[in-house]
Amino acid sequence: MTNRSLFTVVAMVWATVGGACAVHSAAQSHEKFEIEVSYTNDIQPIVNNFCATCHAGGDPQGDLVLTSYEDVRRHTQEGDLLNRINDVNDPMPQNGLMPASMRRLFETWASQGYIDRGKPIATAEQQQMREFTPPKIVPVDVRNQGFEMLESLQGHWVGSMNLMGQELDWMAFDFRPVAPSHVHAIFEGGTIGNLFTSFFVAKFRGKQTIMARNGGILNGIYRTSYFVLDTVRYGRDWAYYRLVDAHGGQQVMFMELTFRGDTLDFNAFTSRFGLTTPRPHMAFRGRRMHPELAMSAAKVVDFPKNVIDYEFPSTLPKPTWSDEYPLTSASYVWERDADDTSPSRAAVAELGKLARDPRRIDQMPYLSELTVSVRRDSVTQGKKLHVYLSRDALVDQRGHFLTRFGYIREERLNTLLSFPELSKNANEFTFTYLHPGDYYLTVIADMDDDGLPSPGDVTHSRRRVKVDPESHPRIEITDLNVRN
Repeated sequence: MTNRSLFTVVAMVWATVGGACAVHSAAQSHEKFEIEVSYTNDIQPIVNNFCATCHAGGDPQGDLVLTSYEDVRRHTQEGDLLNRINDVNDPMPQNGLMPASMRRLFETWASQGYIDRGKPIATAEQQQMREFTPPKIVPVDVRNQGFEMLESLQGHWVGSMNLMGQELDWMAFDFRPVAPSHVHAIFEGGTIGNLFTSFFVAKFRGKQTIMARNGGILNGIYRTSYFVLDTVRYGRDWAYYRLVDAHGGQQVMFMELTFRGDTLDFNAFTSRFGLTTPRPHMAFRGRRMHPELAMSAAKVVDFPKNVIDYEFPSTLPKPTWSDEYPLTSASYVWERDADDTSPSRAAVAELGKLARDPRRIDQMPYLSELTVSVRRDSVTQGKKLHVYLSRDALVDQRGHFLTRFGYIREERLNTLLSFPELSKNANEFTFTYLHPGDYYLTVIADMDDDGLPSPGDVTHSRRRVKVDPESHPRIEITDLNVRN
């Protein structure tokens, strides 16, 4: 596994297809600003879309919080924010510089005295957004072709990923059926949030097609975006599928999946709700492992069947991420109090209602929850916790890592199915959207803060957990005291 904090990983992954949060105004594109630039109308939307994924919540990257007017002004006026957003060698955000027009907005805002609330003024770029015309999307009818994509997708995919230009040498997604025509996976990021992706057969604009639902919750922001299958191609030994934003089409965001035997290439492109042209965000290549996990779920839920899992009426409900400008994306957004670091299934379902998400967690079959409570002692206080669910055990009966050269054996790490990270002050976590099954649960106190299980870290005796469909067991770890 890479020596990278999972906080950073999930923050970047979560923004893969759909952006970080709601965008309420577009950035100006003038070379010179002769209009008033305010935090509320101009700076905050940019911060929400480009910065909030990493710089919010109880464990922000670099201990830099950018969630309020006071935060952003202080780091602009007294800190290094202006330099970092213009630094080509060490940019913020990490995947590259923001558009020049947005960076100039920060400079103008500072020169005008850090105006908090100003009068909204339409600019040329905002006018262009007002004139956005959704493209005509022609869904693929999976009664004729494409349905096999769901069967190809099921599996525990383990591989590597290029994320926003950075190489992650280990990543995994666990796609399993949850209904006769529905495959689902979730990436639990821990106390900052999660990312889920579902693919299912839907009736959309009169066609029986495959749609994707991608989203999650991060630092108090709940988002779900919808995609629709519009392209299928076959080669001698490969199959290619493209799903585009269900409102804005390919020009807003899209994802591509290519299967070659037991290999998956999963690429995602995003435009941050239309603020930019779509550009590469995620490129994952993985190999299918442990197929028995998906196969056992398929038997239980009678998968695969080419039947409609969810039916939309004439079209999707009106999305919720913008009140002022024409909608470019089939995305549903709601912000909540970020203090609730591990929301329950009921809380997430309520957020879905507020965001008018067409398919909430309480409408998804078969999935479960698991709450893990950890008792810390003086040694592990103030340390981040890795909470691992794996197919195979990572520790022996006494709690010592099953190692080679001092590190957990690679073949055992490759059985990790979910791997959230808890902030230094968190003692409890709830897995949501969890596949039922038998797991080994391993909580690891990261004593050297290196982001991965390593010599010197503290764990506990081996624990096996059984999760039944639509259940909510609670596990308490009271012996987190085994030094490796």
